[in-house]
Amino acid sequence: MDKKINTIITYSIMLIWGLLIVFGFITFLSPDWLSELSVSGKNVEAISLKNHGDNFLKQKKYNLAISQYIAALEIVPELKSAIANLAITYQKIGKFNKAIISFKHLLTLKPEYPGIIYYNLGEIYEKTNQPKKAIIYFTKAADISAFPEKSYQKAGQIYMEQKDWENAIINFKLAVVNKKTIENSYKGMLLTNQRAYTDTSEIFLEIEKTVKTNSYINNISKYDNKVFIEQLNSDIDLAKTYNNIGYCLAIQENYNEAKGYLEKAIKISPSYNEAINNLKVVKAFLEQ
Repeated sequence: MDKKINTIITYSIMLIWGLLIVFGFITFLSPDWLSELSVSGKNVEAISLKNHGDNFLKQKKYNLAISQYIAALEIVPELKSAIANLAITYQKIGKFNKAIISFKHLLTLKPEYPGIIYYNLGEIYEKTNQPKKAIIYFTKAADISAFPEKSYQKAGQIYMEQKDWENAIINFKLAVVNKKTIENSYKGMLLTNQRAYTDTSEIFLEIEKTVKTNSYINNISKYDNKVFIEQLNSDIDLAKTYNNIGYCLAIQENYNEAKGYLEKAIKISPSYNEAINNLKVVKAFLEQ
């Protein structure tokens, strides 16, 4: 068992080194995690129609994709992959109300990655100028996602736009905390790999135990933290988050702490003009 877990962990860490920790779920086309692992008991025609819909979606033939997904769902109403991609197609063409209905229906079917659905709902509410609802869903996504930093960044950005500086800072700092340590990335990859197994399988239960007891931390010393740090030192998203924290702190007249965060942003991205300009303003206040 330990050998199997270590294999999963090693593969996961290599994914981190390869910069594969991304949040591509906003515009994914045919999510593997929503595809039925077996068509046993499913109507083959419904699966075929859904696959045709996926091809039309990839070709940006959205109306044709919608017709195929609807046809598939008429045969198998709870075909989760068809519901998911139907929602995504509605989202792409701006039919947000229909996308919301589809995503929320999908949540009732206990999908494998509800955090991804919460994130997409957050994006829809953000685009339709419903910031309070957007924050609710980005927060829900952060609470259950293996890699929650993107959701925290989105919530922080909305709070900042609403001039709620304190909550903006809280969320931006949570984004940093969840991104900046190898421990959190390690944990995120374990949780991501866990979803490839049934919740009664030996590997699933072993990963669950490992995460709950934090025993995975003992294995981190096997890996080169220098590589992880090098990636952070060139992470533009992290630089933007530091800049946002610095800006919010400056608005609150907490100039000393703001200066530190802005300097961190510039260290990562020396030509980051927004952070450079913000730092100039902060220094001017400190010199008064």
